[in-house]
Amino acid sequence: MGRESHILIHDIIDEHEDRMVNLKKYYPFFKLCDHSLSQFKEGRYERIDMGYVTLAVLRFFIEENSFNDRDVTYGDYEAFLFQLLYRDFDFQESEENPAELIQYIFDKITNEGRPFYFDYYDPKNKRMKTGRSRLVESRYKDGEICYNISSDGIAFYLDTKETKDESKISIQQLLLEKMIRSKNFKGGVDVIRRINSEVSRLMLQQGEIVTLLSHNIFEGMKALEDFSESGLKWFAQEQKLFDENMQLVEKALLQAQTEGYNHQALEEIFYLNQELKKAMDRHEALLQACTSLQVQADEMMLKAKRSRFRRTMDFSDLLRQAMALDNIRVLESMTAPLFGLKIKKTFQLERLDDLLSCQADGEELGEQLLEGTEENYIYEDEIEEERIRHNHMLLLQILFDTLLTKKTITLENLHHLYIMKFTDNLLHNGDYFGFLAHLSQKPSYDLAQIRENPDTFLEEVMAELVIKDRKKEYEDLKFTLEFLPEERIMVDEDSYLTNIRFERRGM
Repeated sequence: MGRESHILIHDIIDEHEDRMVNLKKYYPFFKLCDHSLSQFKEGRYERIDMGYVTLAVLRFFIEENSFNDRDVTYGDYEAFLFQLLYRDFDFQESEENPAELIQYIFDKITNEGRPFYFDYYDPKNKRMKTGRSRLVESRYKDGEICYNISSDGIAFYLDTKETKDESKISIQQLLLEKMIRSKNFKGGVDVIRRINSEVSRLMLQQGEIVTLLSHNIFEGMKALEDFSESGLKWFAQEQKLFDENMQLVEKALLQAQTEGYNHQALEEIFYLNQELKKAMDRHEALLQACTSLQVQADEMMLKAKRSRFRRTMDFSDLLRQAMALDNIRVLESMTAPLFGLKIKKTFQLERLDDLLSCQADGEELGEQLLEGTEENYIYEDEIEEERIRHNHMLLLQILFDTLLTKKTITLENLHHLYIMKFTDNLLHNGDYFGFLAHLSQKPSYDLAQIRENPDTFLEEVMAELVIKDRKKEYEDLKFTLEFLPEERIMVDEDSYLTNIRFERRGM
């Protein structure tokens, strides 16, 4: 048997199980796609694509679990999917409430709490094996069930598409965190290798930018700007995730030593620790290279700007020529322009070529403001203040009308008048008790003086009422308040008001 045949058989037999284990993260998705919604509710929701819904739910879990660092409850999932159904599948308000459908989809994605099982053949041991995979995991926390995306779910989603809006290194590190927490240290090493591959790609890309800068400064600066937007801006986040994962590995290493893990597990953790340190060193080297690249690019840009200024006259060379020829008139070309200055400015048509070839810096264009009608905004506190003002005015009007007909009235009688006017709902209105508190701040009131100089919010309402109802002679009204703390007016079993005697003066 030749060497080539031996390698072929090794690839087929020895690596088969690893390949099947790697494929397990794809199995739940295709299993879910096979189970369409045609059998649910007599095919009423057959138009909903389970593949799209599954990927959307996984992205939602990644956003909440990894980027926002929070657990997902069923209510969070339900709100997200409810919005998705109405936005992407044209659900109508007239349709049946989709709560039952949302629960059905959730049961399918979580496989009702069980893992997805699939069988495959192990050629080494010549027997069938069963693989298992989950997309979503659950745990009990603070009195409720919380859900998190699994490491298989993250790995599957990341393999479906490379995103430009997020750091590939950060996303791989989120997967690494899942691997470490689930004690899959061997899988964590594979993730670190992918991180190193991405770091190597970025190192190669920054080297290409240096080469481009030396040939075309403008194209090089544009490439550097794109590189900064797609890679450099994530460095702080990536470094933070590196530190967090290193802490997890060190904690796992300490736990393995204290709890007496087997030799293989201990070796895997140690190897993972070494590989992660190497990855952090490579990432640090990339940061230093990119910082150096930025400085180098600034220097090359400055040099390019200087080289654009052409030397049109060498004064020292003219002086040497004049001395060699012993002829001072050689300096005429330098001095003549100084004695023949043109006050009237002119423009040479030849300069048009320079204007056309000059690459101007980007200008910020001003925003054109269109004429329109100004909108008046009414804020919540203004609405609340207007409501209080209106309610206080109604209560004051009854008090003033009563004092115009009676010289004296107590709060107990006034309280009954208010209840007769506004029913028992008055007792649940905070504006009423606020009105009494405002009214009790002073021992007497002179509405003629208040009309000219209101001192408090309630006096402003009084002045407004005096001006509004001139026919009722409120302006001449004066009254005093005599507080009777020993007399109580029961509001309910737990609260009461102390009585007050209102007495009209001078009329």
